[in-house]
Amino acid sequence: MRKICLIYTGGTIGMRQNLNGKLAPVDFEELRKNIPALQLLPIELEVKTMARPLDSSEMHPSVWAELATEIYGLHDLFDGFVILHGTDTMAFTASALSFMLRGLKKPVIITGSQLPVGVLRTDAVENLLSALEFAAMEEAGDPVIQEVCIYFEYKLYRGNRAYKRSSNEFNAFSSPNFPALAESGVRMTVHKELLWRSSKAKLELHKGFSNEVGVVTLYPGLNFSALQVQSNWRILLLRTFGAGNAPNSPDFIEFLSKCSDNGTVIVNTSQCVSGAVVHGLYDSSSALERFNVLSAKDMTFESALVKAMLLLSESAGLREFGIKFSSSLAGELTE
Repeated sequence: MRKICLIYTGGTIGMRQNLNGKLAPVDFEELRKNIPALQLLPIELEVKTMARPLDSSEMHPSVWAELATEIYGLHDLFDGFVILHGTDTMAFTASALSFMLRGLKKPVIITGSQLPVGVLRTDAVENLLSALEFAAMEEAGDPVIQEVCIYFEYKLYRGNRAYKRSSNEFNAFSSPNFPALAESGVRMTVHKELLWRSSKAKLELHKGFSNEVGVVTLYPGLNFSALQVQSNWRILLLRTFGAGNAPNSPDFIEFLSKCSDNGTVIVNTSQCVSGAVVHGLYDSSSALERFNVLSAKDMTFESALVKAMLLLSESAGLREFGIKFSSSLAGELTE
C-alpha cells in the first residue's frame, strides 16, 4: 500500500462561509467529513495542515520555502505528496516547488477547486481523489510521476508549464506550450514519453528567493519617459507583445539604457500565453537586441518570475544567472 502525505495549505477547496458571509478557510477535518470516498482509496494517508490555512492570495516565498522544506524532510517517509492549495497562485507555487526540489524522484501534485467541498456541484471531490490516485501510481515499485504537477478537471499538467486561465470555469487551468501529462476519465491515461526525469542522483533543496525583481507590462501609449528605473531592480521582466516585440522608439531605448546603467538584466517575456519569445523575428524587437536582453523562451510568466527570483538569490553573478535562466531546470522550457 502506497503511503501518501496530504498537505493542506488552505484555499477554496477547504472553505465555508463565515459569519460575515465571506468564504474563509476551515481545518482539514471539516473537509474530510465531506469526502467519505477518501476511505475507499487503497493508500495510507497522512494529513498535515499548515498552522494557519491561507487563502492563495496570501502565498509568499516564505511559505514556498516552508512547503519545500517540509517535503524535503519527509521525502524518504512517503511515496508521494498531494498539496491542497488555492487556485489563484497555484501556478506560482507549482513553479517554485519544481525549482526548489531539484532531483525530485517522487510525485508532488497540487490541486484545489473552484467551489468549496461542501457545496452542491463542487469539483473538489474529483480533483482531490484523482490527485491522490496519480500520486499513488507506481510501476515496478517506482513512482510513475516524479515531478511537481497540477491536477485540475481531469488533467494532470507539469506544474511549471501551467497557468490559471479562468476564474469561473471548472476547467480553470491550461498548459498551452506543453501537453497534459495525463488525463483521468473511465481510465487514467499517462503519457509516459512526456514525463520529466531529473538527471540528479539525489534530491536537493534550494529555498532562497530575491525580491530584487521588477515587472513592467507594455501597452500602447506607455510613457517610458515617466517610468522610473528602481535602484533595486537587478532583474526586470519586460512583458512584451507577441513573439517578444516592443516599440523601437527613442523613449523606450532611453529606458533600456537607464536599466543598463543601473546594472539591471532585462528578461523578455511575452504577454501571450501560447508561443515563445523569438528575438529578431521582427524589426520592432531590434532595440531589445542592442541591450543583450535574455529571452524567457516559452516559459509561462509565473515560471519565469519565480525562476528569476530563485536563481538571483543563488547565482554568484548576473552572467551565471543568465546561463541558468536560459537552461531547463525542471522541464519549464523547450530547449
